[in-house]
Amino acid sequence: MHPSQPLFPEAGPSTDHTRPSLFDLLAQEQLRDLFHPVVRYILSYFAQRYPRYLLRVLNRHEEFFAALLLLLERHHLKRHNASISEHFYGLRASPSKSLSTPRLDAIEPTRRRDLTRKQRWGLLLFLVGLPYVRVRAQDYYERLGGGREEDEAVEDDARGTAVTRPQRAFKLLYPYINLGVDLTFLGYDIAYLFEKTDSYRPWHRWLGLRVTRRGPDDEDLTSDSSLLSRLPPLLPPLLLLLKLSQWWYSPSSPRAFSALTSTQNTIAATHASILPPRPLPILPDSGLLPPTPPQTPLADVKITSPAEVIQTREYEIGIEGYGRCPLCKRKWQNPAVLPSGWVVCWRCGWDAVEGEDEEGDEQNDDAAGDEIGGESGSMKATKAENNSSRRKGRCPITGVVVGPGELRRVLV
Repeated sequence: MHPSQPLFPEAGPSTDHTRPSLFDLLAQEQLRDLFHPVVRYILSYFAQRYPRYLLRVLNRHEEFFAALLLLLERHHLKRHNASISEHFYGLRASPSKSLSTPRLDAIEPTRRRDLTRKQRWGLLLFLVGLPYVRVRAQDYYERLGGGREEDEAVEDDARGTAVTRPQRAFKLLYPYINLGVDLTFLGYDIAYLFEKTDSYRPWHRWLGLRVTRRGPDDEDLTSDSSLLSRLPPLLPPLLLLLKLSQWWYSPSSPRAFSALTSTQNTIAATHASILPPRPLPILPDSGLLPPTPPQTPLADVKITSPAEVIQTREYEIGIEGYGRCPLCKRKWQNPAVLPSGWVVCWRCGWDAVEGEDEEGDEQNDDAAGDEIGGESGSMKATKAENNSSRRKGRCPITGVVVGPGELRRVLV
């Protein structure tokens, strides 16, 4: 016995080098599943630009994709004896032999055998027709109210639910049929993994086919330069270029900023191109503006132009006022910024924003005084809790609404 020959040949590794692994077959299936969302996204993108021509096609995108896939798969099966995803991973479908002759194959390798017309159309039926039927069955099942929660099903009206007996039967049996198909595929995956069968899918067994790696006899077919052969592998890069161009021409891209696209791009030019926010009016009761004398009634003033009525005052912060809180007039202690842009002390901002509303408290106190004196202590405690939960929620300088958590600390 030769020293390299295993003691039990059936327990040794497989000597068929043309047999692909399960991971290769799963990868080509995942690639096939990516075609549909890619085509649908491209179709929806161009339908927004040309709705007159492509909107009806988008509404029937399942039929459009099935027809497109039928043309591409038929071309690949006829020229390469493989589907699109199988050809991408260097695989092909070959007719399986009724009798295995390993000794004759070692002396003279078998010649390449093309698929028959019946086998090609059989593969097209399962590669194109079966996914289309499963998608349409899933849509019909969801239209009948399947897959919903009980609460949603109760809220929905009678429209969109199973009414006739065939519809109720389909709604009842579809989940089990779909589960049976998935379990069948899983069983074939496990059997192929442990080399219990050479058929990766049930239709391969029915059609007498097996998936193999491309050999030397198939090298002459790889030189095909037609557009249909080059289109499927180019779909992922084309989608990437489409998304890149869509982002580049969007308003949020760097192309919208002239400072970033100029030849002399500097940090100062970039900051200069960013417009500051518009100034917010300061409340008169904030204490920042000087008191104004009482205005003369408009009836006693002779107005020569409408511009005389409008009085605008600006509040400027000098060098000596920088670093001081506008509320407590002292230096910043643990500074925090409000949504209006003013920087205050954290304690001052917290008391001004999260503190209790004085006007609401006064009104509640007056209302409590008018009530009957026999109110229980539990009712008073409840009202005290409600009063403590009230917050002002506004900037004390500009009156801008400040939500919970919008008072943020800053590093100065």
